[in-house]
Amino acid sequence: MKPASFDLFQPKNWQEVLEGLQEYGEDAQILAGGQSLIAMLNMRIAKPKVLIDINSIEDDVPLIDNKTNIEISALFRQLQLENRIKTKDDLPLISECLPYIGHQQHRARGTIIGSLCHADPSSELPLCFIALKGQLKLNSLSTQRIINAEDFFLGPLLNSRNHNEVIKSVIIPKAKEQTGYAFKEISEKHGDFALASFAAIASHNNVRFVVGGVSDKITARDWITDDLNEIESLVNDFAWDLDTATDQYTTDRYKRDIIRNLGFETIKTAISRKNAR
Repeated sequence: MKPASFDLFQPKNWQEVLEGLQEYGEDAQILAGGQSLIAMLNMRIAKPKVLIDINSIEDDVPLIDNKTNIEISALFRQLQLENRIKTKDDLPLISECLPYIGHQQHRARGTIIGSLCHADPSSELPLCFIALKGQLKLNSLSTQRIINAEDFFLGPLLNSRNHNEVIKSVIIPKAKEQTGYAFKEISEKHGDFALASFAAIASHNNVRFVVGGVSDKITARDWITDDLNEIESLVNDFAWDLDTATDQYTTDRYKRDIIRNLGFETIKTAISRKNAR
């Protein structure tokens, strides 16, 4: 299939982007990497009247390395972050998940923020972004607001960005001392959509556990314990409480078993890494 006809707008700066969004509103769609959007255009799932291509912007600052966080712009590619030498040290959870995102060709064009905006509950970056309690900076012509990760994702392919807003950057906290980070995923083959994905952060006697791919929304839990026997019981209860359903890929029971087994292994890995730091 081919996309429905649309007008192409290539702004030179962020001010022009905001003016375009203000003028066209719901009729506009932003193009950055296009790894999800182009497919949706071709299948006519997305039918914007105006496509705002932000790749022509000249005043973009790709990445800001702050003392306690990394701020990443809307045009920063996934492969750029993967190849950044410091990413393994200051964003270890993100570093571990990046190779699971599609294939290298996809990551060479796909952007960090584009993946977050797509809000796929089986996607790796939204999962890790929620685990790390990241924030997004949203700008319109008249306002700027900062929204927390868990408030941004509303459901499958739904987020809380208003039509006149652009996400100029996201803020991701850096790794902390005496904290372990772990990511694991299972899929039919490498690069496919995740049947289930897990992120775990262990610090002191706290564990943050996040699950994606098994239901319509990424789900996080925080537990005040580092006792593995207690955690195994908590993961088991969580697996049976979670709203999952049989689909074309696997059964409801299998999803719960993945959480109980691979999910628990993810937490064990995070705890072992905490103790090794």
